[in-house]
Amino acid sequence: MSDSETENLPVAAPTTANFLAVISKAASDPNTDVAKMHGLLDVQERMMNKQAEIDFNADFSRLQSDLPRITKDSKITHSGKLISTYATYDKIDTVIRPLLIKHGFGLRFNSEPEPSGKGVLITATLSHRSGHSIVDRIPLGYDTSGAKNNVQGVGSTIAYGKRYLVGMLLNLVFEGEDDDGAKSGYQPLTDQQSTIIKDLIRETGTDTQRFLATMVSGAKSVDEIGMIDFNRIYNALLSKRNKAKSEESNV
Repeated sequence: MSDSETENLPVAAPTTANFLAVISKAASDPNTDVAKMHGLLDVQERMMNKQAEIDFNADFSRLQSDLPRITKDSKITHSGKLISTYATYDKIDTVIRPLLIKHGFGLRFNSEPEPSGKGVLITATLSHRSGHSIVDRIPLGYDTSGAKNNVQGVGSTIAYGKRYLVGMLLNLVFEGEDDDGAKSGYQPLTDQQSTIIKDLIRETGTDTQRFLATMVSGAKSVDEIGMIDFNRIYNALLSKRNKAKSEESNV
């Protein structure tokens, strides 16, 4: 075979395995430049991370095809009226845990006080056996609805956050009967959430009516904001407050 024919032969794409052989050979050569060695190790790390992401996405796609719709098994009522229905975390876990294990996934949660001191920041991590993981988080005000004490309020808030985050991470679909209000997705803010928004509006000197007209369709007061809009509004006001504090500190 001529040299020109040899040059035209296809070259196999590097893999993590054969690139490791290259690194091993370079490491055994006393003449290998240290900077070059670090460069090879960096390339290997990027290759391994990319392969882990590819494996994660492949198994996540298989997981999605196995996940069923989850039936809502609990209700929220107020003054005898059905506000909404939802799936408890126990119900969700019973459905998803065997499928997570089957496809090599793990799910864990963490919580910490929210920076304002008026709520909790809940974090969910979906990890894969390949080493790749994705993270999502949600800040929530403590649930003080009903006759909950402080401990029960924290527990209720964390339970809600876990349900919300696992639904987002796994793209879960929930089904069940709701009344008209629930079908529209409306659930009122808790008293604590309403207080948090009002305090931030006051602290930032925000024009309530103008702000609501921009941020929420149909709400003419804070008490008419739906829970589904809480995080978006909370984050917008928190960002405005933090920006103002940063500008003050730079004066």
